[in-house]
Amino acid sequence: MKDNNQTYKSLFLILILILGVATLYAVKTDEAPRFILFLGRFHPLLLHLPIGALVVTFFIDILGRIQKSYPATIIKNLLGFTAVFSIITCFFGYFLSLEGGYTKEILDLHLYSGIITAVVVTLLFILSLKSNLKSNKLFLSLFVITLIAISVAGHYGSVLTHGDQFLTEYAGLEKEEKTIEVVDSLKLYNDVVTKILDKKCIQCHNSTKQKGELSLISEASILKGGVNGTSAVAGNAAASLLYSRLLLPITDEEHMPPEGKAQLTKDEIWLLKHWIDEGLDFKNYATAITKNDTLKTKLKKYLIFNKIEIPKASQDAIETIRTAGFRVLELVPEKAELNVKSLQKTLTKETIDKLALLEEQIIELDLSYSEITDDMTAVIKSFKNLKTLRINSNTITDASIKNLKTLQQLEVLNIYNTSISNEGLSELLKSIQPKQLYTWQTKVEEATAKQLETEYKVNIQNSIVSGFIEDSQLEQPVISPAKTLFIDTIHVASRSRIKDVTLRYTLNGNTPDSTSAIFKDKIILENSKTLKVAAFKKGWEPSDILVRDYHKVKQKITAFTIKEKPDERYPDAKKLFDLDEGSLSFQDKKWVGYFGNDINTTIDLGSIQPVEHISFSCIEDVGSWILYPTKLTVYASNTKNGHFNKVGELSISRQGEGGEVEKKKVTLSLTETKARYFKIHIKNYKTLPEWHPSAGNPSWLFVDEIYVW
Repeated sequence: MKDNNQTYKSLFLILILILGVATLYAVKTDEAPRFILFLGRFHPLLLHLPIGALVVTFFIDILGRIQKSYPATIIKNLLGFTAVFSIITCFFGYFLSLEGGYTKEILDLHLYSGIITAVVVTLLFILSLKSNLKSNKLFLSLFVITLIAISVAGHYGSVLTHGDQFLTEYAGLEKEEKTIEVVDSLKLYNDVVTKILDKKCIQCHNSTKQKGELSLISEASILKGGVNGTSAVAGNAAASLLYSRLLLPITDEEHMPPEGKAQLTKDEIWLLKHWIDEGLDFKNYATAITKNDTLKTKLKKYLIFNKIEIPKASQDAIETIRTAGFRVLELVPEKAELNVKSLQKTLTKETIDKLALLEEQIIELDLSYSEITDDMTAVIKSFKNLKTLRINSNTITDASIKNLKTLQQLEVLNIYNTSISNEGLSELLKSIQPKQLYTWQTKVEEATAKQLETEYKVNIQNSIVSGFIEDSQLEQPVISPAKTLFIDTIHVASRSRIKDVTLRYTLNGNTPDSTSAIFKDKIILENSKTLKVAAFKKGWEPSDILVRDYHKVKQKITAFTIKEKPDERYPDAKKLFDLDEGSLSFQDKKWVGYFGNDINTTIDLGSIQPVEHISFSCIEDVGSWILYPTKLTVYASNTKNGHFNKVGELSISRQGEGGEVEKKKVTLSLTETKARYFKIHIKNYKTLPEWHPSAGNPSWLFVDEIYVW
């Protein structure tokens, strides 16, 4: 017996001495020796030995107590075995951690709980050498503590290896996924790429385990890359490690996923390549569906179907809503579901009531830009398929709740900056429970929001305490006046709808930051400038930068001729030069429209003058057949009927198949040009392209504010 005990003591001393020296050597070197890293790779293999031995020992201990035939020698030897391999596993685990790629907090918890396990197991073994285990109450208590410690160590080990959701991933009911019935409505990153990465890559590249210091759980981490540099290069899959390493021989140590792990299928590799080559888009829907049958086929497996059928709205109804000042977009091309957004600051009840024409088709409704009242929300109660609603008007009170509580399909409700109270929100949640509610800057108190969140199992973002505002980005400031053209000077004011926000700006082209000049009451501009403004507030992400180009024009043009008159529906050519700029709605009576024709106009400045730039504004609304022009050409002459010399030309590009209504300014820079007369030719896109649903028809050209400066 004494010989056995001495053997164990010698073995423990030798182990601790050898592994302790190896650990000190590894700590003192700048880079861990390859032999130490080699030993670390045995950690996953060895860690199961002490776990299994400990569980078996506990089973034999309990069984021996019940049967009153206690096998003390067997238990002692099993505990000796467990203690030895617990110590080895701890050291090897530390060696493995030297490779890096793990979150320090979780790694420390795993390491220290493993050390505690090894220490307690060793104490159990020492007790087994010196006392009657069957009658020793401390032994059994310590045994239970050891099982708890090894369970904790195992849990944090699984978090390091598989991510923090590994244990709870299948706990509870499966989350219901959103309905996506056609490939056109799939967002390539959110609905396809993330599923591929979650299934095949996240196990080793997550928030807690980052092999090669690479995480693939978010846009930011993918773009950041890892120790070997950028993981994905937009537009170039061949230069992207995320793709190129998939193609290496599986025996290559750089091949991903490693040999033995589930490998990506050919379709999954193809989709990743397509996503990277098409620009690494993290936000938009899959593109080029109609032109790419291969893409369409491979995406079908990611569709999620729902039996709800919605009839398509008539084109007359859609045009009526657009004319009333709303943007109307199909959520999925050629499908009935619509996204509707107000483009007017002020609406009337008569105007908003027209939305009833699309009561079945409106899935997403955004009224956040408009100031509406409680009585105007009455029309919304009939929108039985509405899933997303944004109302950010401070004139909305609890009186609107009766109109919202009928929206059984509602999933997202944003009532930021309204006067909804505790009572109103409580009344709403008794009838419907949207998945996500945004109630910050309302009369809803934080305590009530928390109580309702728990009671109804919804997510309510109400304040910094709940983590919404703290992690959210400030909205862009508001600039007034809206016009950007002036002759003498212009007074510019800026404000934010969020309280206690500091606005900072630049006029030199630099990006505003926390050290830039503070925008106080107003800025007086005397020359053409590019104003950049951003909002800053402690605990918030800065807003997106608002960029506004201000141009001091030489004069308001009153003398001009037009070769081709505008379309009879938009006939007033004077609007091209009245310095009253149009909005995002081509029907705001500030735009001049040409159907299939170019704009050819000659302006008279009254005298020979130096001109450095000629600019104009244009709009694109693909759903309304409006496309950007393709070219601007300018000619100059000193006499009305004399020869006009070409002084400049600029091609105007457009991309994709459109989406949001867009507006942009086009500017042609002229070199040392002095003249009285300028002939301006703005070329229409002419014919709608093949990808357009109405391909082959003439396209609209809408232009506003041609000016020289």
